Amino acid sequence: MPSRARDDGLSEVVGFVLILGVIVVALSLYQLYGVPAAGREDEIAHMNAVKGRFVDYKIALDSLWINSLNTTRSAEGVTLSTAFDLGTGGGYTQGGGVLFPVLAPIASGGKVSVNEHQDTLTITRNGGNVIAPYTMGEIAYESSNNYWIRQRYVYQMGGLFLEQDSGTAVRLSPLVSVYSVNSSTSTDLEYRLRVKIAAVQIFGGQETWGQGVARVDTRLREGVTKVSATAEAGGDITVTVNAHDEATATAWRQAFIDATEREGVVWGAGDDALPVRIVQTGNQVSMTCRPETGAEPTRIQYVDLDVTRVGLSVGLQQSIMA
Repeated sequence: MPSRARDDGLSEVVGFVLILGVIVVALSLYQLYGVPAAGREDEIAHMNAVKGRFVDYKIALDSLWINSLNTTRSAEGVTLSTAFDLGTGGGYTQGGGVLFPVLAPIASGGKVSVNEHQDTLTITRNGGNVIAPYTMGEIAYESSNNYWIRQRYVYQMGGLFLEQDSGTAVRLSPLVSVYSVNSSTSTDLEYRLRVKIAAVQIFGGQETWGQGVARVDTRLREGVTKVSATAEAGGDITVTVNAHDEATATAWRQAFIDATEREGVVWGAGDDALPVRIVQTGNQVSMTCRPETGAEPTRIQYVDLDVTRVGLSVGLQQSIMA
């Protein structure tokens, strides 16, 4: 007679299938939640590193042109090299990506560009040009993040701006100062408003992108010069920025406001605002500095302008895989 059907091995098979199912569910949950979280942390850390690199870059460039003004040994012609990591390189550095590529975050990339946008600066005295409209230029890093928000850091006229979908913010103030001084003598009271600007201009036009390293070579051009002017009695000094978009103009407006408020200088947006009027119209923002009316001995009577012209030639080396 045939033997009776048996199910002695059924429990082992069911147990193995259940364990396999638990493993698949765990891996699926990690891929769904863990991988994006790890990728987001990598990209946040990378963006912080980019910001720190730009801070170091700004300090180094400021040192170049300042030394050319205040020392007998000029730094004109000196080239400064700086390296930027374009992406996180997650797939190349994490051990999990070797055995289980699907469990490692996708490596992000980025782009470094020179003069992608053409924002201009104009400085006038009593309506006449002191510095005719010229392109300030910019050096920018733009992320290609897969898990974190898009960010674009921009070095422009000594300042550092952060562009995001929500708007543009000033991370480091551009080289603009507005302050009052007491230049009175023993017989006459005289208060003046000083406007000091380091007009840094970027020359060049390149871009490179990928997930490797980009080298930025910056040379201080010869001809670092100073331009000084005093507005005539009742005259004004106007600094105007024409930006490539409204968000950047708004950031420059905030930079002008910061320059006045940190020195306690009164500003306004109305036509009669004295001694500083800051107004934005679309992509254009202007700061007008003019004497105050009245007979108060401490009122601003004159406006002085001091501009330092600085030129930087910037070149990029093609991206190299890490």
